[in-house]
Amino acid sequence: MTKPLFLFLFSFLAHCSVSLGAACCGGGFAAPSIITGDDRAQLTSSLSYSEVVIDNVDASGIWRTWDEHQKVQTLKLEGARIISDRWQWGLSVPVVNRSRLSQNFSGLGDVNASLAYEYLRDWSYNPYRPKGIGYLQLTLPSGKSRAESEIGGLDSRGNGFWALGVGTILTKAVARWDLFSSFEIHRSFNKSVSNSQMNGYLKPGYGGNFGIGAGYNTASWRFGSSLIWTYEDPIDIRGETNTDGSLERYATAAASASYLWNSEWAGTLSYSDQTVFGSPSNTSLARSLSFVFQKRWPR
Repeated sequence: MTKPLFLFLFSFLAHCSVSLGAACCGGGFAAPSIITGDDRAQLTSSLSYSEVVIDNVDASGIWRTWDEHQKVQTLKLEGARIISDRWQWGLSVPVVNRSRLSQNFSGLGDVNASLAYEYLRDWSYNPYRPKGIGYLQLTLPSGKSRAESEIGGLDSRGNGFWALGVGTILTKAVARWDLFSSFEIHRSFNKSVSNSQMNGYLKPGYGGNFGIGAGYNTASWRFGSSLIWTYEDPIDIRGETNTDGSLERYATAAASASYLWNSEWAGTLSYSDQTVFGSPSNTSLARSLSFVFQKRWPR
């Protein structure tokens, strides 16, 4: 694989792995760890720092800011390995720390496991046909959701529900330029909750992400940008009292610079902002800075 192409594929994965989480809600559905190049395995580590700059956007679209903002640090380890010529599996494990004033909460976030298949091969002599990878993803609710939090979501570390998703990633590199698009839809399942605020179960629904991006490659560098829209159905509360939730949506814009040290090691610096695009609802909005390193093993 050429250096520019690898930089594009690595930077795309780096963007998706750190930019899909809403600021205070524990995050949306994480992008899977997927090998999109000609490698047999890869290991990616990322560290992101986020600050909530808009503390709440209500269901009517009104933005509110408090005096003290939440700060979120996420350390994530992701791995993927080829099973056969076109099949692969992946695993993502995050650790999340949230703080506001003197309160600080840390713990394991939602763990994600994926199974992917390369259904569309990239033909370099075809100027239009992209490479396509489809995947199934299972989310394990190892993190607490905002809806079951007793302190306004500060101790939330993920969506907090069992979820099953299906998605696709399309990539195309032409000369020094590259393009990508991604689409994912998932279904989250009911969860029983018993605490000081409720005794019943949470009823989530469907959600999804749609992303596009582009980049320019030099011999060892790639400079790119992306935009990812996220949507989640309302989370309803059923039990002693019934409460209907509100849908959540937001958009994450990101810019990145990636550097390839050699054929096996690369790094990316990425900045993302959730206040620029879209019409957010029932969420908080953050700005984030992320550092990503990846080790890959050729076939």
